[in-house]
Amino acid sequence: MALPEILQQFHNSLTQIEYGPGEEVYEDPRKFELKKLEMEMVSGDKLDIGNLVVDFEYHESIESSFLRCDFSIFDAVDFNKNLLGGEYIDVELVTSAAMKEEPLKFRMQVFKIGSIIKSERGQMYILHTVSPEMYVDEMNKVFKGFGPGDGAVDDDCIPKYICENYLKAKGGDKIKKDNFENHSKYTFLACSWKPSDAIHFLSDKVSRINKSKGSNKQSGFLFWENRNGFNFRSIDGICQGHAHRENVYTYTYVQKSQEGMGTLGRYAIESIKYPDKANHLSNMRMGTYKTAAIGISLATQRDSFVPVSGKKEDAEADDVTAQGGSGMSPAPGGTVNEPRILTFGGIFGKADTLEEMPPYKIPDFFDIEKTQPTRMKIRCLPGLKNQTSTANPNNGTNPDIDTMAVAQYAAARYNLLKSIQLILEVPGNSALTAGNLINVIIPASIEEGENLKVDQRFSGNYVIAGLTHIYKREGLTSRLYLVRDSVPKTED
Repeated sequence: MALPEILQQFHNSLTQIEYGPGEEVYEDPRKFELKKLEMEMVSGDKLDIGNLVVDFEYHESIESSFLRCDFSIFDAVDFNKNLLGGEYIDVELVTSAAMKEEPLKFRMQVFKIGSIIKSERGQMYILHTVSPEMYVDEMNKVFKGFGPGDGAVDDDCIPKYICENYLKAKGGDKIKKDNFENHSKYTFLACSWKPSDAIHFLSDKVSRINKSKGSNKQSGFLFWENRNGFNFRSIDGICQGHAHRENVYTYTYVQKSQEGMGTLGRYAIESIKYPDKANHLSNMRMGTYKTAAIGISLATQRDSFVPVSGKKEDAEADDVTAQGGSGMSPAPGGTVNEPRILTFGGIFGKADTLEEMPPYKIPDFFDIEKTQPTRMKIRCLPGLKNQTSTANPNNGTNPDIDTMAVAQYAAARYNLLKSIQLILEVPGNSALTAGNLINVIIPASIEEGENLKVDQRFSGNYVIAGLTHIYKREGLTSRLYLVRDSVPKTED
């Protein structure tokens, strides 16, 4: 389909949509309504700081556990003398481009007051803020064993339990059941870890309960915070749209000389950057083309002495001491299983991708059969004897095999997600958030006849891996960091 036809269909759909503040957005697509910009002092007093804030930059990312926002302050009344750090800032605004008034609403806590620059009677400084839960994350520790049969963990979702009980987010609007994907059972001991570290430890060691492509369960989870609260989801689930809650927005890059620019002002792409179109060294270093997982089986200790593993008769001896006997079980230790090799084709075939086709072909210089894996992941195998039965779909019956399969796929799936990247700047849209899907239409550089074709490689569906909302008094701009693992199937 030619680009003008696509734009016309998109314009027809826009006329039936209910928007945010007003209908005059065609003239000012950056328009927004600021409902609240308020600071709660340490004393508990609340002050409107809308006149002090020159601009702010709000950040969220699927790679970040917490939100961050930097507020630029112009102070001509010595307001900074009242600041101690730890104050709360509440923001609520909604943009013209947000369908059905989807606001950007968040609370941040000041953790740093930037250097003050004095000019005449005024002064400029930046208030660096983070989610209040990040304060809790630094102060609170998790010392607890987790595993099957733990009645305290509801819905078999350990990250949700940690957020509620250790990040102290229970009872607020940041814990929503739909934001957490249940996972396979896993036994581990958190030894006085930060809550976020305990969740990240689990992220590449559990698999999805939902049906997966291929014989093995899909793995690779991400933990992040966005405007909808905390999220724990598999990468494959994100690509399937499970983290998406609102409308899938379509943004189009339209040249100023082209007809239809005015009607697409809300969703016009103003600039596009392609961070890395091809980086073979990075792909090889990260194991994108070929990766391996090696499992180390540790012999079980019988006492507190840890000499070398080895002899059965030593392990069964009655006089094991510091001077004699190994103190180890008769089970052999070391790399008792062959490495598990996973190639790019195997990763793509197992993944639930955004589009249908692989994002690129393996380069000719990389012989997939003969070349050694360019990255290896080493895991200690649990070697557990008693596991759940085959009737339990949430856990395997061979923990060593499960551990290897999960570790191998999780890292490779993360690399695949970032195969194609874009950075867009668009008029501010308060409804967009990290983890959402977005559709992008980019015209090709070469025309065919009178029609301008769509760039098939870079157009299509993406995951919003991160975003920055840039607030200025005259308008809001959104900078989007997009990634995807595949490309659309080209028309014959």
